[in-house]
Amino acid sequence: MSVKELDDFIVYELDDTGMRKLVENITPQTLQSILHSKQVLIIVRRDLKKIFIWKGSVSPVKKRFISSRVATALRGELEENCRIISVDQGDEAQEFLNAFGLESMPATEVLKDMRYVRNIEKEGSPILEAKVLMPTMKSKPKIKLKESPKLDLTKVDRKKIIQLLININQDVSRIIDILKHS
Repeated sequence: MSVKELDDFIVYELDDTGMRKLVENITPQTLQSILHSKQVLIIVRRDLKKIFIWKGSVSPVKKRFISSRVATALRGELEENCRIISVDQGDEAQEFLNAFGLESMPATEVLKDMRYVRNIEKEGSPILEAKVLMPTMKSKPKIKLKESPKLDLTKVDRKKIIQLLININQDVSRIIDILKHS
């Protein structure tokens, strides 16, 4: 049976080699019962034109990596323009939960070496520090940029290009210094 002949709701498990195996006798109502922290599932909702990659919190990194390629290949087989959505256990998007009438599954265990996108919000993250610093600035820093020489691209002048790059580098250094001391 080809992928195009299957129902609007399809679930695949991934094995360690990246091969997908159709999970039979599963409905959207029974989906929650097969979501486990050690597995990666590819869940297709053709009626919604979406392919969800559900990744358990302690699923193997190799399966997580392979799952996006498998989902992309599956989208090609479906010959439909499905959107691929990655879903991490414990960080499920409401869109995913609503599509199947599920409740969020808390990630009670996580791999020690896993770094989730949400981890950028942890203390000490340069991204978080930048988000915190920016709103606390009382006024916009006044940065005076050096006037850069106009560049005639028809006659490339190496000295002008080098000077332009030096000026840009100095401007960036000044901006960084201002941000550090704000």
